[in-house]
Amino acid sequence: MITPEINARWVEKNGEMITVSNIAFNRVTFVRDGYEYPCIFPLERFIKEFTFVSRGQGYEKRA
Repeated sequence: MITPEINARWVEKNGEMITVSNIAFNRVTFVRDGYEYPCIFPLERFIKEFTFVSRGQGYEKRA
């Protein structure tokens, strides 16, 4: 299971792309492409409904 990270890109089952903006208190806040307002899902629902695409810019893999 991949845990959501800030600025990571995920795709919804209908093909719509989203960007994670925050993770706190078992909630994932994200913004859909072309939509200015944030959405909030419980972590469990987010993992079920979205598929990981890529890590956001600024991500550095630590050894």
